[in-house]
Amino acid sequence: MAKTTGNSIKYESFREAWRRIAAATAAGFFLEAIVIQESLISDRLVSYLSRPDASRPLRQNKRNQWPSFGHLIGKLREEHPSGIAVGTTRDIIQDLDKWRICRNRAVHALAKSDPGRPTTNIQDFLHLAEETATTGNKLARAVLSWHRREKRSSEALQPTGHARPDATAKRRSRGSRR
Repeated sequence: MAKTTGNSIKYESFREAWRRIAAATAAGFFLEAIVIQESLISDRLVSYLSRPDASRPLRQNKRNQWPSFGHLIGKLREEHPSGIAVGTTRDIIQDLDKWRICRNRAVHALAKSDPGRPTTNIQDFLHLAEETATTGNKLARAVLSWHRREKRSSEALQPTGHARPDATAKRRSRGSRR
């Protein structure tokens, strides 16, 4: 197998992640799909929030860990207080936070309950997990698409704030969708 480097490694890992999400969903292993979806989303949020031109670039903590998913969403909200519209989604930040809560519920619904109370009915758990995985799939795709657009638009600008002629011409030749 050929050695891959740089972005091609990221591409291959994302490709495998999407393959596993599809396989897990098809097999009814919705929690696996949800966990991988969160990983994809978190990766793109960390990438965006740690960029050099961020208002307050995100850094790892003293233990070399990135903030939790909830904190990443909060940091994104700080940077975009009015929200971020992506496709038909009015505010992907709000949708991510709602999904985060559903994800927590789904991940813990199978075995966790309050003392003296029964766990969630298995059929209810499966329904919740499937809905959460379906929504997570849409959100992960939307976040990846949004991140790709943000990265391209950032790369098209020189430090002076002027578009690079080669990047502008490339967008025109592809037919920019902006």
